Amino acid sequence: MITLFIIAGYVLISAGLYAALRIRCKKDPVFRAPKSSAVFYAVSLTWGLPTVLPGAIVALFLRLRGRKPVKTGREWGFLLPGVNWGLSLGLFFIAPVRSRSTALHEVGHGIQNFYLGPFMPAVVLIPSFIRFWFFRIQRKRGRTPANRYDGVWFERSAAASGEALSV
Repeated sequence: MITLFIIAGYVLISAGLYAALRIRCKKDPVFRAPKSSAVFYAVSLTWGLPTVLPGAIVALFLRLRGRKPVKTGREWGFLLPGVNWGLSLGLFFIAPVRSRSTALHEVGHGIQNFYLGPFMPAVVLIPSFIRFWFFRIQRKRGRTPANRYDGVWFERSAAASGEALSV
């Protein structure tokens, strides 16, 4: 019974965060990284650990397969040939080899993880994953999705947050 209350609380808090951020990101979509690297890493490795830990496992697997990470901002990414998608897991990301915009977008998701921590999967990652597959299925069926990929606040915010680092 207690587990049910914890899950319900998590879902309610996540829904509230989603709604609040949707409103906030209309005014300013940029999540700004802290100036201190030590603060960024300390928070990411504690508050953001639920996303960073799977990212570290994926990064270790890719590293053992001979892939070399590149540092972008304060995060490490693996630029892979033959992919046309991106994946962010806290401090680590995967992006296509020749797509700086996708890499920066994934870095933006990493900055979101700094702020959202354990709520990142429910508020951003799962909705983003569903959106990605929905768009992919629409294109395979020869349909053009009604709006742009970054038409939702968390994707627009990730792109704006990553681009803010490169300015």
